[in-house]
Amino acid sequence: MEKYKWNLKDIFENEEDFYSTYKEVENSCSKIQRFKGTLKESSNNIYECYSFLEKIEEMILKLEAYATLKYHQNLQDSENIKRYKDVENLVQNFSNEISYITPEMTDIDEELLLKYLDENDNLKKYERIIKQIIKDKKHVLSEKEEYILSKYSTVLNAFDNIYTMLCDVDFKFDDVEKNDEKLKLTHATYSIFLQDKDKKIRKKAFENMYRKYKEYIEVIAENYTNYVKKCSISADIRKYKSSLESAVESDDSNEKVYNNLVETVNKNLYLNHKYMKLKAKMLNMDKLHMYDVYVNPIVEEKEKIEYEEACKNVLEVLRVMGKDYTDTVKKAMENRWIDVYENDNKYSGGYSMGVYSVHPYILLNYTDDIESESTLIHELGHTMHSYLSSNAQSLFNSEYTIMVAEVASTVNEMLLAEYLISKENDRTKKAYLINSQIDRIRATLIRQTMFAEFEKDIHEKISKDISLSADDICEIYFELNKKYFGESVISDEQIKYEWARIPHFYSAFYVYKYATGISSAIMIANKILNNENEYVDKYLNMLSLGGSKDSLDLLRLVDVDLESSTSVQNAFKYFEEKINQLEELLEN
Repeated sequence: MEKYKWNLKDIFENEEDFYSTYKEVENSCSKIQRFKGTLKESSNNIYECYSFLEKIEEMILKLEAYATLKYHQNLQDSENIKRYKDVENLVQNFSNEISYITPEMTDIDEELLLKYLDENDNLKKYERIIKQIIKDKKHVLSEKEEYILSKYSTVLNAFDNIYTMLCDVDFKFDDVEKNDEKLKLTHATYSIFLQDKDKKIRKKAFENMYRKYKEYIEVIAENYTNYVKKCSISADIRKYKSSLESAVESDDSNEKVYNNLVETVNKNLYLNHKYMKLKAKMLNMDKLHMYDVYVNPIVEEKEKIEYEEACKNVLEVLRVMGKDYTDTVKKAMENRWIDVYENDNKYSGGYSMGVYSVHPYILLNYTDDIESESTLIHELGHTMHSYLSSNAQSLFNSEYTIMVAEVASTVNEMLLAEYLISKENDRTKKAYLINSQIDRIRATLIRQTMFAEFEKDIHEKISKDISLSADDICEIYFELNKKYFGESVISDEQIKYEWARIPHFYSAFYVYKYATGISSAIMIANKILNNENEYVDKYLNMLSLGGSKDSLDLLRLVDVDLESSTSVQNAFKYFEEKINQLEELLEN
């Protein structure tokens, strides 16, 4: 039904409008060359250049959004693929044309740039960009070198596309039989099968999924190791000491935050081991298999939550954020900002895509359950972040980092979980919900940190020219899995291939932000629910600031300091409290 699909006319009324804008950008690309060699001459030249650049980028963002959203609705539609590639090529050409700007700005004396900022009020609109250029000066290459790299960017960024086409389009998994019925195994249904109460179903889905990845593990490993080499080479060229440093600095973060997360989680792994032991006891098993880890042991009929009901629940949960917030969420639900259900060849998973000067769009693969309801409120967190920042900031200042984005989405998840637990009076149902919340934290805080530790190890080895075969990578992952899950879990042979089905590894050092995000979100959500004086206003103000400040500074505005272990340790305190609550309910 149309009401469950995106209304992309909010971006472009039709294909004619799309290609009209495409042509306008195409014609404008070369015009930005007129500023080449003039930026040092005056503050007004810099302002005119960035103003023109901003205008083009706003059009490009709309083109990219329209083409990507169309493509993700059907990955095999030839027109969608062509449109997506056309925009990709346009962006590449645009990148080539503007590649001189940052090197030329870098060549301007720092004192002169600061003088320009001081004397030209119009230029203050781009103050953050200019100060970031000053900060990153040592990582910027010459104009010629930047141009060469920009020409290669499409090729260098192809690894993710290769992975997506192989695993999301070409992979077809064996069906899972349940009650003599053959059920389709997909990326979206896999998580549902792993939560099935029937161990045979869980085991079969697990084996069928990883049989396919094992079949192509050499290809995936070759693609991934070359991606990591690309990251290492790029970091070295730009004078970063590692690909990790390059990645975290792009988040306005640092290695201290990353390493602090890994170290603090490792110190608290005993709590995950404690939970795994408790889960094994609840399932009447001596030890769990990896395909048992995701099932909720509490015997409770899984509640069907249709999309409309989920929308009502979400609006009720988010009332604590204020009327303006919920009015916008309702608008998103009623005006087709959301593509709701799974379809053949649709992009897997879920995301929110902000479109400056339009509104954000959400992709779901909704499956009528509490997990999908949680995904809905999660993505609405991203959507509201984009909406608030876009309405309060200029284009460049509205673009926040993922470090902050994962906080906005996870706060909403936390609010939903606490709402459901608090209003439930049935002890069994309450235990079920608490167990679900424990699993959610384990999957986000602990599992994502395991991914982060894996990434760091692989990148470090490859940067040292250590050759890694597919077997080597699988073994590294296998050993980490055993460490993180403990002795109460049997690390089945197939789990060594799990790393190969994590698409986020093609965005280097991305996943740690889920873990820092939930650590921050637990602290923020608790403050919101405790009705701390004017805290909601403080939090919404932080979201509206977009990317106008560094990420770590933005989080400090809401009392979160990721350079200390406090927020991560606080998350484990909450994790332990939930485990204790569950044990208490089970004993009585």
